[in-house]
Amino acid sequence: MTQRPCVGFTGYYGMRNFGDDLFGVLCAAAARRYWNADPLLVGPTLEGAQARATWPSTFPSTLYGSAGALGKAARVVGFVRGLRASDVLVMGGGSVITARESFRKPMMLSARRRGRVQLAAVGVSVGPFPDAASQEAAAAFVREFSYLSVRDRRSYELCRRMGLDHITHHGRDLAGLLRTVLPLSSRTVASDDRSVPRIGIAPCRYTVRDDHSAPTPAQWHDGIVHAITRTAAHTPLQVEVFSLNAHPVHGDEAMAAQLQARLRERGVAAGLHAYAGSEPLATVDAIQRCDAFVSARLHGAIVAYLCAVPFAIVDYHPKCRDFADDIGLPLHLRITSGAHETPAFMQVLDALLNDEGARARLSPSLYAQQAQDIFQCAPWSTSPAHTHASSTAA
Repeated sequence: MTQRPCVGFTGYYGMRNFGDDLFGVLCAAAARRYWNADPLLVGPTLEGAQARATWPSTFPSTLYGSAGALGKAARVVGFVRGLRASDVLVMGGGSVITARESFRKPMMLSARRRGRVQLAAVGVSVGPFPDAASQEAAAAFVREFSYLSVRDRRSYELCRRMGLDHITHHGRDLAGLLRTVLPLSSRTVASDDRSVPRIGIAPCRYTVRDDHSAPTPAQWHDGIVHAITRTAAHTPLQVEVFSLNAHPVHGDEAMAAQLQARLRERGVAAGLHAYAGSEPLATVDAIQRCDAFVSARLHGAIVAYLCAVPFAIVDYHPKCRDFADDIGLPLHLRITSGAHETPAFMQVLDALLNDEGARARLSPSLYAQQAQDIFQCAPWSTSPAHTHASSTAA
């Protein structure tokens, strides 16, 4: 490996999802800071990343994330370019170690076995798997890695059972690096009128899983609309509805616009912040300007937490519960199948706006400090790690 390694980061970057694009920006900054590396993003250029990208800037970035044969061909070509250029190829963030098939896996394994590249994953979750065969297939894939940093305790314990102790580090979500590699205070302008509380809402287009009980989007939307309407009748409020995924098929724009319209019809002042793709730091700043935040999107909740914005999370997926458990989020700030109607949201809004004690047990500053170990514990680190005792591999 060269003295200044080229580290390629692969994920769902460029697919117009706020959380995934944020991973790309943070991975690039952390690689420079903690590994003295030259970062390369597999995908389009992301604003704020200050890194090379495999997708030519002269081509429209929307093509890279498009559906159909042309979009897939663009992603395959971009991945091949990244694989060939990298000394280390890192899966950077997200629920990527699963039973889902991908064209990337065989290409990664082939390059690794020919000694062309080292493999790693950072800030990821592992599983859950539908059966033992799927779990073993994932374990065989990850055994070829030099380093694996998972973002939650459930994934860490699962990796230990899969026999991956020797490479696994119990880290944090990559968004935890916001406070250290891209300090929030250096970008945020505190010029807004804060005399009226601003509540952020981030919906998500999801289907309730068979293995994870949760309210449907329509159910919790009804609850929060009615609760905000009642609250606004006696307390002036400003609502900002966030669309954090702009994908034409899987995105939230129509859902967010519908929520905004329902609130406006009831006389509630409601704006819309739609993530368009490529500029995740502007959305971080918009979340930070809120006084309270209710999110079904995991990274709406995580960014609110790191910005010290009181928040509640819609527990629609194991990854949401994993995060809430890891930080000790109070149960009454979790929107569940048993607590999603108007009375539950009235309690949530009151707690977020008026109760200083309605916070996660783990402080955002400590979470951010521990998040540095995601990169500092890697074999390529040029910066000493300060691991939390329970979080390193045996």
